[in-house]
Amino acid sequence: MDKVRIRATLLAMGIVLILVGYFVYSILQDKKRVLDEKTQAHRQLLRNAFELSVLDTEKGLNHFACKMMADHRIVDAFETRDRDTLYRLALPYFNDAKLRGDVDLTGFIHNDGFHFLRMQEPKKFGDNITKKRPMLAEAIRIRKPITSLDVTKYNISLVSIIPVFKEERFIGIIQASAKIQRIQERLNAHSAIRSAIAFDTKALKQMLPNYQSKTYGSYSLISSNDSLFEQLPQNYAFMDSIRYTYLSKTYIIASRELVTYAHKPLAQMICALDITDDELAYEKEFNNILFISTLLLLLLVIILHIGFKKLINKISSLSSQLTQQLDVQIHHDTLTGLPNRKALLENIEQKKYVAVLLLNIDNFRETNDLYGHEIGDKILQEVAKSIERIIENYSLHLYKMHSDEYALALTQYIKVEDFNTMCQTILDRLHSLSNEIDGITIFITFSMGADICFDEGCDLVGRADMALKTAKKRGYTFVKYHDSLQIKEEYHNNIHWSKKLKEAINNNRFELYYQGIHDAKTQNIYEYEALIRIIDEDGTVVSPGQFLEIAKKSRLYVHITDFVINAIFKQLMETPHQYSINLSIDDILDPKIQSKIYELLAEYPVGDRLIFELLEGEGIENYQEVLAFILRVKEFGCKIAIDDFGTGYSNFAHIMKLNVDFIKIDGSLIKRLDLDLSAQDIVRTIVEFAHRLNIKTVAEFVSTKDIYDECIELNIDYIQGYYLSEPIPL
Repeated sequence: MDKVRIRATLLAMGIVLILVGYFVYSILQDKKRVLDEKTQAHRQLLRNAFELSVLDTEKGLNHFACKMMADHRIVDAFETRDRDTLYRLALPYFNDAKLRGDVDLTGFIHNDGFHFLRMQEPKKFGDNITKKRPMLAEAIRIRKPITSLDVTKYNISLVSIIPVFKEERFIGIIQASAKIQRIQERLNAHSAIRSAIAFDTKALKQMLPNYQSKTYGSYSLISSNDSLFEQLPQNYAFMDSIRYTYLSKTYIIASRELVTYAHKPLAQMICALDITDDELAYEKEFNNILFISTLLLLLLVIILHIGFKKLINKISSLSSQLTQQLDVQIHHDTLTGLPNRKALLENIEQKKYVAVLLLNIDNFRETNDLYGHEIGDKILQEVAKSIERIIENYSLHLYKMHSDEYALALTQYIKVEDFNTMCQTILDRLHSLSNEIDGITIFITFSMGADICFDEGCDLVGRADMALKTAKKRGYTFVKYHDSLQIKEEYHNNIHWSKKLKEAINNNRFELYYQGIHDAKTQNIYEYEALIRIIDEDGTVVSPGQFLEIAKKSRLYVHITDFVINAIFKQLMETPHQYSINLSIDDILDPKIQSKIYELLAEYPVGDRLIFELLEGEGIENYQEVLAFILRVKEFGCKIAIDDFGTGYSNFAHIMKLNVDFIKIDGSLIKRLDLDLSAQDIVRTIVEFAHRLNIKTVAEFVSTKDIYDECIELNIDYIQGYYLSEPIPL
């Protein structure tokens, strides 16, 4: 017993040490983070203080220069080259600005580049310094203000150059300079920040050969307001941003590259900020934490020595309960309580099953919409109970998959013929049931996909899902997976064309082909229909039948519509012909597409040569939206055609309400017009109806002379098809 207690105590102490250590480490890390944040704030303060000092200096220069320019007497003297008068008038301004510390040097340079007057050296003039000072040459060239750091013959300075005009005639420029030390003075005034300026040693010797300064590596210290910068390590690089200790004080030292007006490096401004108080506060907090942690450690050891065993037992019990609850949540459906898809997949990995049946409720979304989600949830629960009753005599386990789908997993080997019979029996029994929910009798039908496989590595769920999708797509109640379904190939094809579409969009490889629509009697081209094509990387022309449906499903269709609209308006502006383009109901109901069409029609006067073809069977029952679009585009002179009329939801009432100009008779009727009397009767009815309403008719897919002759016989107005012309790029 004593050994157990000793072991428990040692274990408790170990845990306490770890906990306290982690506690101390966390607090120290937090304090360190706070210190780092303060340090970062100090760095930001340095940057902001520098920016403020530069702006303050620049403001003083510009204020001085603008005050002088505002004095028309100074401008007149500058214009007439009256140096004595100019000096006399400008001197009070210069002395006042210099006294305030705003300016050190001022000069007037004529538009020919020659120095006219130096305020600090009035007797020295007439030299052209633009070759030595590219900044002056640039200011004269562009005739606009420039403010930048520059090197003058006197010092490194912040220079502000202001162009001088009189009655819009360029006279010259005023150059006002403040030594770089002015920025340092303002730094010290704003934030008591220590600062220094380091200059590239080679460049400094070239520009100011007699300048003496202390060097650090390739940089020379040319100005500083604190001895700190004279005591830096010899290998210090001025581009570094460091924490540095000097005379028992800690500083943040950060540099800022100074560049010219042409963004070329000129020097480094180094600023230092005292953070000693922050460092001392951190050390004090560190010592306090160590003291408190030691006391806490002793207290926890005593507590754990008394109650460690009970605590472990309690934790173990709670952990077990939580694990069980979590396992239930992960592996079970919350609504029905049945094991879920994750549980099924794990059991399949354990090789528990040889077959999987997937059951999906038909039109469950519509049922939800009709009765509400509360009834929908009860239906799902009732269906689960019904399935459990039906499979009582089978070696099947029931799982609830996503949404309105269930899975049945078979545990025992069975003949394929018996398997098919079992699947059909389960379906028949389910279809024979009626569900009474809240006094409502609801009949439910199901679709089933199944797979049975005795080999290892079979993807039972995936293959059953393929079979279910096939059943849904083809309108079957039951499909058992077999290799000939080729659903994987369809998936691969969809992925392939989605990638192709994305590449075509990114690389602009769409092109419009145009097929003539001919007057039936004269065979002259009345208009061209624009048809989208993809030009593949190898030059292959890809027709829309291969990619249009995939474009709609993959949300890429809007890019195609956008391309077609842009291209057709460009074609309308460049050629005199009449054109038609196809619009789907999604295009018409898309506010962005609508706005684009209206804006282009308002901008370009081509509406009377543009025809919009609307698909008759594609949601055209949305009368209000479609009619609003038709009325709007007709205001610009556009015409409307109903495409593929004669199949699907064909309805003469649509035509009467929508006020269309053309009816394009569906190709499935035209293709068999020369052989099928029923097709002839349907087309004749459409043509007679259209002509009574003064609507022109167009026959699509006219591929032979026999079909063409029948179209003439039936009094169709326009002909489109390979017999008269193929789609080509214009």
